[in-house]
Amino acid sequence: MHMRRARLNESGFTLLESLFQLTVFGLFASISLLILIWVHDIQQIKKMKNEVNWEFFVYDLHQYNMNSISGKLYNSSTLQLEMLNDPKDRLFVFDKSELHLRKRSNKGGNEILLPFVDKWHLEGVGNDLKMKVVMQDGTERERSLVLPLGPK
Repeated sequence: MHMRRARLNESGFTLLESLFQLTVFGLFASISLLILIWVHDIQQIKKMKNEVNWEFFVYDLHQYNMNSISGKLYNSSTLQLEMLNDPKDRLFVFDKSELHLRKRSNKGGNEILLPFVDKWHLEGVGNDLKMKVVMQDGTERERSLVLPLGPK
């Protein structure tokens, strides 16, 4: 009698139990796939945000450069631009501070132009300026600028 009861317990799954388990497995697989897609999209957005920040920085620097009367490279990480037709005779200095590239003025003020920068290197020959930036995520970016020659 004990053997007969044991055989009844080992009869296996019913069709209904198997379908229920298959449905639960499919649900977990779908949720896992959605989570993986979501994580990938977040990584793409972060990459895009870094690229947009870089382009805004280059645009801002280009605008200051276009409106300046002279530009000087002081060392491999400091650029100074003297503004054209500025009644306050402002000088703008672009340099790296801790984790960011910033713009300072001789009349006061400090503005972060590009966040999360690991290294910033400037190399100038004449009025040609080559700028290299290494972001904290290891991404390297380069851009060239032509500085104004200055008053004659």
